[in-house]
Amino acid sequence: MNLCCGLRIPVRFTKQIGPAAFYLFFFSATMFAAQVTGTVTNGTTNKPSAGDSVVLLSLSGGMDEVARAKTDAQGRFTLSAPQANGQTLVRVDHGGVNYFQSAPQGTNMVKVTVYDAAKKVDNIIHDGHVFRFQTNSDGLQVFELFVLRNQSNPPRTKIGDRSFEFDLPAGANIEEGVAEGPGGMPTSNMPIPAGKKDRYGFVFPIRPGRNRFQVTYTVPYTGSRDFKLTPDAPLAELGIMLPKSMQFKSSDPGILPANDDSGMAVFVAKSLPAGKEVEFSVSGKGVIPGQSESSGAAQSAENPSGEAAQQAQNSVATGVGLDAPNQSPDPASNSRWYIIAAFIVVIAGIGYWLFRMQRRPIAASTAAGAAGVPQQPSSKSRARQRAATPAGAGSSSGSNGPARSGVLDAIKEELFQLENDRLQGKVSQQDYESSKAGLEVLIRRHLKKS
Repeated sequence: MNLCCGLRIPVRFTKQIGPAAFYLFFFSATMFAAQVTGTVTNGTTNKPSAGDSVVLLSLSGGMDEVARAKTDAQGRFTLSAPQANGQTLVRVDHGGVNYFQSAPQGTNMVKVTVYDAAKKVDNIIHDGHVFRFQTNSDGLQVFELFVLRNQSNPPRTKIGDRSFEFDLPAGANIEEGVAEGPGGMPTSNMPIPAGKKDRYGFVFPIRPGRNRFQVTYTVPYTGSRDFKLTPDAPLAELGIMLPKSMQFKSSDPGILPANDDSGMAVFVAKSLPAGKEVEFSVSGKGVIPGQSESSGAAQSAENPSGEAAQQAQNSVATGVGLDAPNQSPDPASNSRWYIIAAFIVVIAGIGYWLFRMQRRPIAASTAAGAAGVPQQPSSKSRARQRAATPAGAGSSSGSNGPARSGVLDAIKEELFQLENDRLQGKVSQQDYESSKAGLEVLIRRHLKKS
């Protein structure tokens, strides 16, 4: 008896089922069992992080916990998840702050960096502040995006009751708040009052790297509205975007129009010092291209050039600025699972066919034994049988050679279609990477078997 992936298989059966059927068993085991190992390093001290809680999250139908572990003295951990199919995410809790690292299917080793936390952290740079405007039945809707870069040295995470504070216009009715850390997922996070009139704050850790915050609100509107802002810290770039049917006005010579291909009017000001008062006004009516008046996020707005614009553009993938994460499975990803399932059916059929083909000589031998013919072949007969076997079932140039080639061609075709979907924007970058990783694992295993 052989022990293979937890299954006991008779030796005679392993010799008869053929290489293609073995490929089926190994591939099935990888689909329904996964073990993820990794290390956690404290980026503040550059030492292993011991005693941290590590959780493996499945993103197939929501952020479901499928495994949990603790890091040892060397910062190492092991997660076993029998049903961890599809995209997964590793979450590490260090000092009350969560750090995330994606683990696409086929990944069995991840490295996560965590940081010590403090309420006061220096060298947090304000990279960008972007406004987007549109009108609706409630008044003037504003999407306000903040991009912060934590460059503390040594790197530390800023925490507190309100790690980031900002001002809103008088009469603002907050509809939604979203926050996102470096390498993490956008999460719903409503800002709370900060004690002063029209001042609010996000309760969200500012980790080393780029962090993004967005607040969506509506203000009363009678056809025009004045805005005034005073940066608390030096601001690398201010961006203002509005439909071309609306009008923008400012007496500040530093606010200049910028090129844009999205149907939006864009204005940009760079290198604003802390405490500099900026005033502008918007008027008219209009809706951000690519969405209805009632929708809460633009789907196709490009952004002004520069750092703030690039950060805003990156977050437009899930809406205007930052939107809540979509945790439902991607339909394109589901279709790829159906294709992989089809591969399994094909391979199972090949294995069964090989098994039947190889059973015929056994049956013939049994019949000969019943007729009085010795069942044990001579050494010369065994030599001739071994010489003939590779051409029948064991060689890639034999009967299952075309089958291997067909499966490999199908995998290559799926990779080509996946690349085409990515170029056409039909699949997200996250799903693209996880699907490609899985298909590449299939190719490598297939070539090894060949």
